[in-house]
Amino acid sequence: MKFWTQEENIDIKQLTKSELIELLQLEGEMQQSLFQKARVMRRLHGTDKVMLRGVMEISNYCQKNCDYCAMRAANKGLERYRLSAEEILYLAEEIKKTNIISTIFLQSGQDPNCDPILEEVIPELRKLNLNVLLCLGERPREVYSKFAELGADSYILKFETSNPDFYKEIAYTSLQKRLQCLSWLQEAGFKVGTGNIVGLPNQTLDTLAEDILLAIKLQPDFVSSSPFIPNQNTPLEKLSYGNINYTLNTMAIYRLALPSALIPTVSALEKIQKHGQLMGLNAGANVLTINFTPTGYRQKFRIYSEKRFVVSLDHALKTIEEAGLQVHLPSQETSLNYSLIS
Repeated sequence: MKFWTQEENIDIKQLTKSELIELLQLEGEMQQSLFQKARVMRRLHGTDKVMLRGVMEISNYCQKNCDYCAMRAANKGLERYRLSAEEILYLAEEIKKTNIISTIFLQSGQDPNCDPILEEVIPELRKLNLNVLLCLGERPREVYSKFAELGADSYILKFETSNPDFYKEIAYTSLQKRLQCLSWLQEAGFKVGTGNIVGLPNQTLDTLAEDILLAIKLQPDFVSSSPFIPNQNTPLEKLSYGNINYTLNTMAIYRLALPSALIPTVSALEKIQKHGQLMGLNAGANVLTINFTPTGYRQKFRIYSEKRFVVSLDHALKTIEEAGLQVHLPSQETSLNYSLIS
């Protein structure tokens, strides 16, 4: 690779698509050099401490019918649930008691019937001095604005794949609508997260490079790459796992291109390979999400698979220690703003 030197930093934004494809394929010593550059970039931009988020999976109802997700509307065999406002606020109190988690992450399928519950709980969560991160799918513009007015400050909406044809084939809706929702979220004042899945049908190194280029263009506050996990009772259940090296290399490239972003090391990495989340931290990630969904509901939230890896607080802290990093503590924050990471 003529553009690559192990001693110097590289400007991802100046690389061609063919050069990005070369980076995606790095292995061995060259891959470790890429990861080392990502870690240096993370440290230089003051994002070296690991942010912990507490996730509650509040509903597995979904309007969409994505081929990779068992919560798809067509899956009639899945027992559905929706947490009440009382359950959410009780769990929020438990998260607050950890004293090291200041971000509550409310995630659901695309379920508009959650909206009245959210309108009740978001102001109460802010009274607990918790940041409110939402991942609820595509909503009308006015709903996003309402959530922002109530005090939610961040929202994740992954584009999954940058190819409009591939997106329509697996999600049965348009990528344009997805990207329009991201624009509305930014206009409403949200810190916005997005990202891709590695290993979807028909994906190539060329389309993975296009994913990276789209993420850079969107300039998100959070960005993630997740390996595909075949999910039972879906049209894609017989596919193989997404390539973990391509995923880790994508994460490192994201760190170099978006140095101040929050980048999670997702539980799917641990599902595929033991110490996968540690590998994610070593590739430049700086976020771990701990699962606080009640056990009785947890296995019904089939976002990855029936036997997904569930991240505990002990696992997260051990992983951070093994990476030689520290936890970003709430006391180090100067405001309820994700971008202020010491």
